[in-house]
Amino acid sequence: MDKIKVEHNMPLWNLFTIYKGLDDTSYTEDKEKMLIEFQQLSDIVKNKNNSNKTDEQWIESVIKKIEHAEAIYKNLYSYCYANYSTQTADAEIIRELNNLEKEKLKLYKAKTMFRKNFTLSQQQINNIAKKKSFLQNYTLFLNETLVLKKHQLSREMEAIVEELLQPGANSWSRLQEAISSDLNVSWGKKGSKKTVTQLRALAFSKSRKTRKKAFKKEIKAWKSAEIPLAYALNGVKGTGIILNKRRRWKSIIEKSVFQSRVTENTLTALISAIEKSLPSFHKYLNAKASLLGVKKLAFYDLFAPLPVKEKKTKAGDTKDISSWPFQEAVNFVTETFRNFYPEMGSFAENAFSKRWVDTIPHKGKVGGAYCISFPLAKESRILCNYNNSFSSVSTLAHELGHAWHNEILKNESIIHHNYPMTLAETASIFSEIMIFDRAITETQDNADKLFLMEMFLQEVTQVIVDILSRFYFEKEIFARREKGDIAAREFSSIMKDAQKKAYGNSIRKKTYHQYMWAVKGHYYIPSLSFYNYPYAFGQLFGIALYKKYLSDKTGFPDQYNSILKESGKKTSMEIAQQAGFDIENELFWLDSIDYIRQIIDEFSEIALMDENRK
Repeated sequence: MDKIKVEHNMPLWNLFTIYKGLDDTSYTEDKEKMLIEFQQLSDIVKNKNNSNKTDEQWIESVIKKIEHAEAIYKNLYSYCYANYSTQTADAEIIRELNNLEKEKLKLYKAKTMFRKNFTLSQQQINNIAKKKSFLQNYTLFLNETLVLKKHQLSREMEAIVEELLQPGANSWSRLQEAISSDLNVSWGKKGSKKTVTQLRALAFSKSRKTRKKAFKKEIKAWKSAEIPLAYALNGVKGTGIILNKRRRWKSIIEKSVFQSRVTENTLTALISAIEKSLPSFHKYLNAKASLLGVKKLAFYDLFAPLPVKEKKTKAGDTKDISSWPFQEAVNFVTETFRNFYPEMGSFAENAFSKRWVDTIPHKGKVGGAYCISFPLAKESRILCNYNNSFSSVSTLAHELGHAWHNEILKNESIIHHNYPMTLAETASIFSEIMIFDRAITETQDNADKLFLMEMFLQEVTQVIVDILSRFYFEKEIFARREKGDIAAREFSSIMKDAQKKAYGNSIRKKTYHQYMWAVKGHYYIPSLSFYNYPYAFGQLFGIALYKKYLSDKTGFPDQYNSILKESGKKTSMEIAQQAGFDIENELFWLDSIDYIRQIIDEFSEIALMDENRK
């Protein structure tokens, strides 16, 4: 694996505590153990009828073997993916990722056979739930096994499908990652180049001229790659449509809500509430335009920093509130977590001191941010592209929220680490809100307040308004893909229409980002359609939890950690009920949106003051 020269004062992550390389003895030994576990699991599920065990005893033995096998596989795969995501051109890592995915076919086939031989009825599962037994903690797993059995193809067909996914839809997905991590265009007169990741970072530039130039360059870059990306997206979505039909799901949405562990009624209530909130978000965007001194925002103005004055915080010191050097972010996030829950603060401090975070943008590194866990090591790693903005501070807290969720679950069964996307965003969004609330509470200056509110609203607009546009886009894509391939220009046209529907007249129509379908890797995940709305769910659910915290700061942290710990054992519906929420009721979502609306109203009021208008 190639080494990256560090020329920054920000950290790259340390993976040596996981493995020291692909030739590390620990890595090769774990890989051998994984193969043995896969084979033993296969033998157990195949020989059910030759076993003297009862159904419940057989299921218990299968679950324990799945736990061991998946934990090892996830540890190995996470290590390889972490390396790949920072060095996407590394051929050795790519080969190993492909090799691991190929070996995982054995686990997939064993699970397929397990579901085929699974004979418990719904009543038997209900009876297990009442017993004090090992399986009592796995009733959700058993119920979902029953559903997946119903939607499973024959063992032979499932085996063929999984084998074809690796050179098919999975490769299309990896193509998008490889293109997006390395795609670049010329920038200056001396032959300098910038990647699309670097260009997207310039959306935060104070200079509108720079933002506009970066936006146009980015659009040009994506256009140069639109043909292979269109084929990739057609391949992923086409595969999803075929498999869902063959597996007898009524619709893509039906499968999606099952994966999210919610009901279609919940999704309908969520989308309806978001649509009703759009005028408030448009109000915010119009107020921001006024502050920037433009009649209407362009798409490249969405992340533009507000023009703020430098303000003295101490004698002889000035603090540009729009600039957050990495160490300042570390201190702020750690202290905020500690104020909420001491152990959470210590956890964050440990994550930074042990270099669990990779921060530096560079060629070959994927854009965006993520958190990944290592079950055997009981550690997490965080990737981000830190750019000294408050948005980056928020992203850092977001990913550390995921890591805290992993920490809560580190001694739980690997099966219970598989919480749905809807609940996956709970800890991350909650952490973001804590960061914002502390920052806004500690300032009395209107200019600083305006800046902080704008940063919060900037993020939440992406999670609510832009997510809605992505939901519209994907819904339309599935409808059209049923009829045949979609051309690159059609993808762009559909995206522009979706953005227009969500952003309305608050954005200049000619500046919509028509290639957002190429930017977002979420669209290219074969196994998970509608990756978008769970973020909106998490945002509003996180706000609802934070409002509960504000009303009970002493007792709530323990309840919060309990919710995280149960997130893989219960449905999203049950977790919500545990918190006292009815998520099928539109009023629940509107109540969370009201928290945002109040901030929008205050922001707009301050923005209209003469001294704040440009």
